[in-house]
Amino acid sequence: MNLFKKIKSDLDKKIEDDKLSANEKSTETFSVKSILDGRILLHSGFRRMIPLIVCLFILSIAYIKNRFSYEALVVKNNELKEIKTDLQTTGLVKMQQYKELSNRSAVIKKLAEMGSSVSEARTPPIVIEK
Repeated sequence: MNLFKKIKSDLDKKIEDDKLSANEKSTETFSVKSILDGRILLHSGFRRMIPLIVCLFILSIAYIKNRFSYEALVVKNNELKEIKTDLQTTGLVKMQQYKELSNRSAVIKKLAEMGSSVSEARTPPIVIEK
């Protein structure tokens, strides 16, 4: 029994010494030299924050990628708006030209230029009643 008590007291003493040494290590101050040496990476407080730092790094990379893709979409949207405006203007011009060419007087003038024998009817069309 004495052997077990002695082992238990030795273990308790070691645990108490570990707690004291942990308390002493936690009160260490960080200096620029420890940061540049890399000793800060060995500190337990810093090691506990590594998952958080990795998570923040991944989130920042995702944010930067999202920002660049958004800016690319904005540039593409502006280009498409300019193309749309140009096409609408072209469409309106073509529609106006078609309307001018389809007027009755423009058709008669065009037929005369082509030398066609088709002429405008002098009598009104016959209406068929039901």
